[in-house]
Amino acid sequence: MANSPSGDSMIDRLVRVLSSFDPDHPSLSTDELSARAQLPKSTAYRLINDMMRHDLLQRDPSGRIRIGVGMWELSNRASDAVELASLARPHMTNLHDFVGENTQLGILREREVLFVERMSKPSAVVHRSRTAGRLPAHASSCGLVLLAHAPRHVREAYLRGPLSAFTEHTTTDPTILRRMLQTIRTYHRAELVGHIDEGTTGIAVPVFDGSGLTIAGLGVVVDSERNVGMPAIMQALRTASAGITQDLIAQGTRAGE
Repeated sequence: MANSPSGDSMIDRLVRVLSSFDPDHPSLSTDELSARAQLPKSTAYRLINDMMRHDLLQRDPSGRIRIGVGMWELSNRASDAVELASLARPHMTNLHDFVGENTQLGILREREVLFVERMSKPSAVVHRSRTAGRLPAHASSCGLVLLAHAPRHVREAYLRGPLSAFTEHTTTDPTILRRMLQTIRTYHRAELVGHIDEGTTGIAVPVFDGSGLTIAGLGVVVDSERNVGMPAIMQALRTASAGITQDLIAQGTRAGE
């Protein structure tokens, strides 16, 4: 792969272009994309045109650049996360209908929880997670469930930081987090009040695969003052998690396959 005068490869530049888009910037002008990808305008224009020919990027009616349908096609061909989300969706729908708030499924990717499926309603409490979005694992109930069930060396590496705070309630003390992870590992549940957004509570449980390994975190985010009751929410979460696990067992799926 040919390098640019700055030493970065074509793959580096392509990744920077694609990474310029996020939930807060789903569309960009050509100049904005050039700046966010840290590319000269001439290089950005050339890459954009090449990627548009392959449907990796596309222009919306206003002329702004968006991720193209070709990326969606590629991601749906081989991603185990997409398959997991598809299998979990019926169980999440039942959970979502019962709780009436935000329902989400996350997997651990390095220091973040990646949300591979999310369901919400217009009346649901506002919160930051989005499908294909990420949050730091220590601030998310799904993330803490995943960290708690990760190998010890993964947990300890994570606790060395950095550990950023979203609100005054976000736990960033490694000693306290270590105790929290032990409790979560014992009871297979995490409950965080106001760690991401004030006035919201995140509750999550692990989803196990056919071999008993934790493959995902299943959670809900509810209004801290308006919900159907914690015992009922926990039972609904565990029922949905067990259903996903049974479906994984039925199709012979194990983590990492």
